[in-house]
Amino acid sequence: MPPRSPRYLDVAAVLQDEINLLAPNSLLPTEQQLAKRFGVSRITVRGALDLLEKSGLVSRLRGRGTTVSPPKITRRFAPLQSFEQDLNSQGIEFETELLEFNGQANPPEFILDRLRLASDGTVGYLSLTRSVDDRVVCHDGRYYPTELAGRIDPDRVAQQDASQVLEEIVGSRIAQVDWESEIISASAEVSEALGVAPRTLVLANTYTWHSDAGVPIEAGVISYRIDRCKFRYETSFHQTASGNGKPPPNSKQDK
Repeated sequence: MPPRSPRYLDVAAVLQDEINLLAPNSLLPTEQQLAKRFGVSRITVRGALDLLEKSGLVSRLRGRGTTVSPPKITRRFAPLQSFEQDLNSQGIEFETELLEFNGQANPPEFILDRLRLASDGTVGYLSLTRSVDDRVVCHDGRYYPTELAGRIDPDRVAQQDASQVLEEIVGSRIAQVDWESEIISASAEVSEALGVAPRTLVLANTYTWHSDAGVPIEAGVISYRIDRCKFRYETSFHQTASGNGKPPPNSKQDK
């Protein structure tokens, strides 16, 4: 006989089916009520709720209880658009909060490399968060070469599309975007901004924007809460006939 799954997984599975039928912000029973209903300890119930919270299905706030979370937002990465353009095109309302702007910041080494600056260079740094339905979904850490940083109006960046603001300042469109995605542990700054525990896993997009002339004009990291966001890629598929570049054994070229 196969071993039984932990009891908290069974409780979580039942609650998940019920949550899928509830409206956002619906209040769930208390831990004590759930423990009595399922005939388990509050520790078991807490384990089930922790799992549901990490999945983004519920939110737990001291003094408020456990509520059903709104659906995750979809961030579309292909075709690639700015956060502002993407959510606006989906009809999703969001708010931007400016956390910090420093015109003479000492950036991480990888930012200096991306902006092609000397190892002792300084940059402009802008930190902000994006929220949907009063829930923070991502944090932007944006870095600008010093000559551009002096022309950046942080309040304007927080109120408008950051990419369009930068294009107006530079006098050139953003012609190329170099970026990579990685699931990493959030830094202390990002954890605080996102409202999560230190070292919580986030999806981090590290990017560089280049002008028409191929000059890097901005680099940064956008960190998404994976319990509040899902991600979509929609593009054409290109691949050789086989993974090693050779046609498959049964292709016409072998006949």
